[in-house]
Amino acid sequence: MTDGRLGRQAAAVIAVVAWTAIVVQLGLNFAGAGAKGVPLWRVPIDLYGYFTIWSNTLVALVTTRFARGGGEGNVLGHPVTMAATIVYIIVVGVIYNTLLVQYNPQTGLRLLIDTTFHTLIPIAYPLWWLAFVPRGRLGWRAVGPTVVFPVVYGVFALVKGSITGKYAYFFIDVGKYGLGQVLLNILALGLLYAVLMAIVIALDRWVHRRRSVTA
Repeated sequence: MTDGRLGRQAAAVIAVVAWTAIVVQLGLNFAGAGAKGVPLWRVPIDLYGYFTIWSNTLVALVTTRFARGGGEGNVLGHPVTMAATIVYIIVVGVIYNTLLVQYNPQTGLRLLIDTTFHTLIPIAYPLWWLAFVPRGRLGWRAVGPTVVFPVVYGVFALVKGSITGKYAYFFIDVGKYGLGQVLLNILALGLLYAVLMAIVIALDRWVHRRRSVTA
């Protein structure tokens, strides 16, 4: 079995797991909406108020395209997108498991889905990228575009929170901290994404050089 075929199969597994978790989570939220008095139209909007869902959806889209043999002609197959997705999903895993998990106790199926979103996918996707995605295609200019995705999310989350009064994460709660502090928090996260992307690029270039020497 060639590495290309194995890489596509591994991508397919990650895609199926990610899509399944998203669909099941959406189903659970629809099922619980009535008891909470939440209109059904708000269920997907509330779900996508979380950067966790944005990042896992991006993982699902990227790996789905890779599994189908897609090249770099689409934004999902671009080296920058594939590498930046590592940054997003790792941040999701680290922030949740160090800062947020204590505020979100879950059991049963919800615990399984939470573990998939915040632990399984954040481990599986970077390992898959390291093992199967070609090296040496990233330049330092890739740092800037990495910030675009979380900025778009931040705008969505703030607008959604201002309308519904419910913010997905405590550090973007404008009602609690004020707009100025929240914008500083988002800026700090943006800088974190940029630094992590620089680390990913450095790792990519280092691995590429070593492979070139040993080839």
